[in-house]
Amino acid sequence: MDTHDVTKQHIELLLKFKQRLKEAKKRQGERPNDRKSPENAYMMFMALASGPLSQNKPGHFIHTSFIAPAYPPCIKPVAELKHITIEELRLETHHRGNFILLRCITPPTRMTAVMVLTEDQNHDVVSLQIYQQENEEIRPATDIANEGIVLLVKEPYYKIMSDGEYGLRVDHLSDIIQLRSNDARIPLNWQPRIIEIEQSAESLKLKGNSAILNGRFWDSIAIYSDALAQSTLPIEKAIIKRNRSLAFLRTKQFDAALSDTGFPNFGEDASEKALFRAGEALYNLRRFVECCQVLRMLCRLYPRNHLARASSDRVQNRLREQKTGEFNFKLLQAEAKKLRPPHLDHATYIGPVEVRQTASKGRGLFVTKAVKAGDLLLCEKAFVHAYAVEESDAEKSGESKISILINAETDRVIMGTQADLLKTIVQKMYHNPSVASDFTALHHGDYKGVNVSVVDQMPVVDTFQVEQIISFNSFGCPLSSIESHAKVRYHKDDPETAHHSCGIWIKASYINHSCTSNARRSFIGDMMIVRATRDLEKDTELLFWYRCPSRGIPKGQESKFEHWGFECVCSICSERKSTPPSVLQKREMLRKRIENAFKTSLGNAALQRIERQLEELNQTYLQPADNVPRLLVWDLQLALAQAYAAQNQTRKCIVAVGKVLTSLGFVFTGADSSQTPFSIVRWGMLQDYLVEAFVLLRNMFLMTKAVPNSEKAGEYARTVYKMVVGEDASFDSVWASK
Repeated sequence: MDTHDVTKQHIELLLKFKQRLKEAKKRQGERPNDRKSPENAYMMFMALASGPLSQNKPGHFIHTSFIAPAYPPCIKPVAELKHITIEELRLETHHRGNFILLRCITPPTRMTAVMVLTEDQNHDVVSLQIYQQENEEIRPATDIANEGIVLLVKEPYYKIMSDGEYGLRVDHLSDIIQLRSNDARIPLNWQPRIIEIEQSAESLKLKGNSAILNGRFWDSIAIYSDALAQSTLPIEKAIIKRNRSLAFLRTKQFDAALSDTGFPNFGEDASEKALFRAGEALYNLRRFVECCQVLRMLCRLYPRNHLARASSDRVQNRLREQKTGEFNFKLLQAEAKKLRPPHLDHATYIGPVEVRQTASKGRGLFVTKAVKAGDLLLCEKAFVHAYAVEESDAEKSGESKISILINAETDRVIMGTQADLLKTIVQKMYHNPSVASDFTALHHGDYKGVNVSVVDQMPVVDTFQVEQIISFNSFGCPLSSIESHAKVRYHKDDPETAHHSCGIWIKASYINHSCTSNARRSFIGDMMIVRATRDLEKDTELLFWYRCPSRGIPKGQESKFEHWGFECVCSICSERKSTPPSVLQKREMLRKRIENAFKTSLGNAALQRIERQLEELNQTYLQPADNVPRLLVWDLQLALAQAYAAQNQTRKCIVAVGKVLTSLGFVFTGADSSQTPFSIVRWGMLQDYLVEAFVLLRNMFLMTKAVPNSEKAGEYARTVYKMVVGEDASFDSVWASK
């Protein structure tokens, strides 16, 4: 939703990719006899590794990422798989029931995947591409695949790569295992020449501590795990686990960190470090109630721990936000402006809403009580958010990266951070299986995932199921909706409708589409705010648009919903379908004529002529505007109101703004005469520019001495602002001077 679909602009790239897949398919099952010699393969790989794209140097880059044809992860333990060699590999084949042992013979290089040249025991070589790995600043590629490291690839996928060479591609994290140097599965001729003397748990613990001090958290986890495999006293094991929990925290493996602290059975002689780290793990897992309980215990047992007191205060703030929906939105805006990426430390508030089955659209989100226009329904922190550097920030830093994600199976090309989103979600679910179920419960079309979640004591995450869920449920988002709205305030442009940053918001994903929406989403950093845009009765389904219909429903708009597998049947889409083409053409012709009229000198005669043309445009609609909002009319009507305001024709301006509201389906009193109290009886369709309409009305009423009406219009302006920006704390600074 609101992601930057660039399929049309990159159709040639998509078609070339599809043709390449088609040609490769013809060679499926073939055992190639033209593989590169080890020497040539090594020279080619090292030349690639020294290229500019693999150097991770600062600059502005666009990375093209191709989604492979979907295939399931291996769900068999290694013990049930048969060993094969490079010579036995067949092109375009998933070698089900097999595994291959490979030793890295080069340093790795990183582009969209971590790439390394590997050999088997027969000294045959093959390039290996490992996808969905952490970014370099989080985990260096040398930690994943480096010279001398032995890797076990389950059910290897051998294919023709984009450069025409042959190689192995790994898309699922659980399909590749890095073997420790003491692993019995490593062939004798690959084992270290210098055999390490068996180390004690104590010496390994000290070695792990040193690794942590040097920031080598992944190494420390492996070393502590080796220490725990040694015979030692229970108290010593508990200390090693506590130390390992710190490394798990630093690598965002919060499930494992929590387990290593001994949670929930600490006992009254609980370790200070164990309690503190358990609290940190629970906080990051967003289990705030349990976190609060643990930190309360920590503060009671260790009252001099000032960090514990600060952490306790912080989690109580999150609990308050979670329970009440009371947020300091001014603070949120300041944080979003300052933090990069704009990932805010706040809780999710779920208001009076719940997921239910709908009659015809699968699951949806419904209000559980009556709500008023502007009421807060959700203030949700993203499950995962992928930030695209803003142009201004990119210019300052000299760095930016945008990905083009190409999916031949869905025929879509998306520009933005979807590739980063995919990688981050896969990593999050792999390292924290406890959070996976909420995400995998989201709509994923007809994709059939695997029914196994753990193999060889490691989580199984289906990358292609994750990609499918993202394609249906991700939202494009600005840094903050206040910045998008500023374009409206200063007439710079329409509100943004496509964004490079994107994220997944679990609860909001259940809201179905309608062009005539009754709710509105807005963003502050990685927080999505959803407010009602009209008064809603209990049990009403919430709806917002997936594509903004701000200028009517243009030809081809219906096809934009094909990806989600539905056809919009809202009153606007239905009216367009039932309207004869001649009438649609007349509307477009009249609209163009009025747009041109605004480009001329706007004297009284010109404004009267525009009024007549607007009336003629209105006459092309047979249904009342409160049933079918007139999206080709309202903005022209607002332009007319602004023209009257510029000429100090206050009463005509008031009437013109009233017609703006009418064209969007509002039912109200008091915008035709200053003597009648101004009041909205029924809210219509929300548009960003309505803030300006109500501000204009506020000012015009004030000029006619209708103070109560002016105050009421000001209240409505603030309410609409709150709907489109998410909060009204910033309203005065943005609109008070208008």
